[in-house]
Amino acid sequence: MPGIDSSLNPATCAVEPPPLGRGCRVLAAGFGATTLMWLFSYLAILIPGAMIGEVLFGLAMLSLLGGGVVAGRVDAGLEEDASPGGSRARSIVRGMAVGLVSAALNLLIVSSLLQSDMAGGAGWIAGILVGCVVVGGIGGGIGSAAPAWRTDGNWLSTFCWVVTGLTFFMIVTGGVVTGFEAGLAVPDWPNSYGHNMLLYPLSEMVADPDSGVFFEHAHRLTGMFVGLASIVLCVVLWMGDSRLWIGLLGVLVLALVIIQGVLGGLRVTGVLTLSQDAADLSPSTALAIVHGVLAQVLLAAMAVTGAATSLRWRRGGIQLGAGRRSVDRNLATALVVFLFLQLLLGAGYRHMVTAMGAKAPAASHLLLTHITVAVIVVVIGVFVGLRGCSLEGRERMFKWMGITMLSSLGLQILLGFGALAAVMLRPEIGTTADVPVWEVLVTSAHQANGAIMLMTAVLLLAWYWRASDSLSK
Repeated sequence: MPGIDSSLNPATCAVEPPPLGRGCRVLAAGFGATTLMWLFSYLAILIPGAMIGEVLFGLAMLSLLGGGVVAGRVDAGLEEDASPGGSRARSIVRGMAVGLVSAALNLLIVSSLLQSDMAGGAGWIAGILVGCVVVGGIGGGIGSAAPAWRTDGNWLSTFCWVVTGLTFFMIVTGGVVTGFEAGLAVPDWPNSYGHNMLLYPLSEMVADPDSGVFFEHAHRLTGMFVGLASIVLCVVLWMGDSRLWIGLLGVLVLALVIIQGVLGGLRVTGVLTLSQDAADLSPSTALAIVHGVLAQVLLAAMAVTGAATSLRWRRGGIQLGAGRRSVDRNLATALVVFLFLQLLLGAGYRHMVTAMGAKAPAASHLLLTHITVAVIVVVIGVFVGLRGCSLEGRERMFKWMGITMLSSLGLQILLGFGALAAVMLRPEIGTTADVPVWEVLVTSAHQANGAIMLMTAVLLLAWYWRASDSLSK
């Protein structure tokens, strides 16, 4: 029945891995490998020459091989892998399935070859797709010879975390767009310079690094990747988990992704139009702020799906000690609230600097408020982090989340000072070429680390609420 965890064994309080183990393993390996391929390719284009770019492209190919290895290894937690005979053939087939998933996802990029000047674009696409399947199959064969996984067989939760990592990558690419002030480099939406977004030629995307088109269009493609992943996630949550609220959480995640995409497009055009004419467009800074904030809320929601589908969550029975739960919940709630407020202030300041300049009075007032709230966040965050990792009776997950919170706080303080110095010392700019790379690195890292802090705080709060239940809901 929906809402009842039928995997609980009342005799042993053990939890069996959820269904869809084989399919979710292929999805997790395929989406994870493709995410790494996109990451390394993104870096390779940013850092060309001197063999660095070539090495990064090589790592992208090795990522797909690694995905095949992950899918091909025997999983002690899955009944299918425990059965005798045919394990090597099954591993190769699973590796090929990973390659097929990756090939389908890479169509988000390689479809543009159909509109490029490259001869035989369709042939190149077919070759890339076949190559992905072959490389994945080779990885599956290698994985079959590796030692067995000592996992719980819960690949549904693993897939949730893979999608969470992909969403974090999208947030980073969005931060780079803001850092280079390239949010309006592509003037139209949902098209890109009149092309269907998937068919916008890669040669035009990378033709002029100073135009900002690469950063903006790469972020759009990554957003489409997240959109496709969220659709698949929603489906597997409904099929792979019997709890009604988990399925509804998948719907919520998908809805947030859709809203996020629409906000990102309307930030550029202001209205629903295919026109590239500036007279028909009204870019919105307010929507840019909401777009950035909602991305981090989405990341936290996806992380909760990863936690809630884990076997430890489903098993329940988490005990923190009498009198501690309410204090921990209240502290974690306060931290989430102030982190969200800090996120709003930070996003507002960053976009206001782009629109008005760092020395504008309104920007200065917003910066002072941002710094004030940062002090409150640090104080509450230290308490939450220490309680998470040091009190007796804590489970390992609380310890690691507490350590993550404390480490992120320290790093965020350093990055905050660096971002402030970078913005204040830099003169007013005209193009993306005028923005120092080190400034973009610091400010984007400050934003990304803030997303990790919010995600960790939300996860702590979710686990503290789970701790009051001895049985899964």
